[in-house]
Amino acid sequence: MTDNKDNKQELLRCGLRLFSSRGFDGVSTADIVSAAGVTKPTMYHYFGSKEGLLEEILHNHYGNFISELENAASLPEDIALTFFRFAKVCFDTARRSPEFFMLRAGLMMRVGQDTAYLAAKPYIDRESAIIKQFFDTAASHAGNIKGKETMCTLSFVGTINATISAYLQSGDESIISDETIYKLRQQFLYGIYS
Repeated sequence: MTDNKDNKQELLRCGLRLFSSRGFDGVSTADIVSAAGVTKPTMYHYFGSKEGLLEEILHNHYGNFISELENAASLPEDIALTFFRFAKVCFDTARRSPEFFMLRAGLMMRVGQDTAYLAAKPYIDRESAIIKQFFDTAASHAGNIKGKETMCTLSFVGTINATISAYLQSGDESIISDETIYKLRQQFLYGIYS
């Protein structure tokens, strides 16, 4: 590869692929540069370190995902529509970038003070805050949610993540179809309104 922009993009692509399949700690700088076909100084030039590469990957992928979630939350008083829009963003993002969703899942399940978790934590926290704010607003329109906003947030995230995990394991796109969203929404809203 001779084009500098191509080198940077190849490092980002290879870094995402390797981090998603082997975890941040399971990948060395040598693994990344070998996969990208560049030298270590090239990687250091663009990202400073393996951690810098992860941070840029998160900024690009998680940043876009967060923006889409924020847009989906623009009508929080319409519980059914917002549920559909949130799920659609998650499913479409998983379809477009399954490696990002695998990386995200691994990072969400980490706990502690390690480098990868600390890099992802602001994004994970923002994602949860967007969804929790939706349920906070929904509680004023569906009184039986009041006091259960955090549990609704956790249930929603867990349901979406489990569904995407089934899709990633099987490759069956029907698992993340609009029909599935309608069924999940019906099941979820039944619990809210019952």
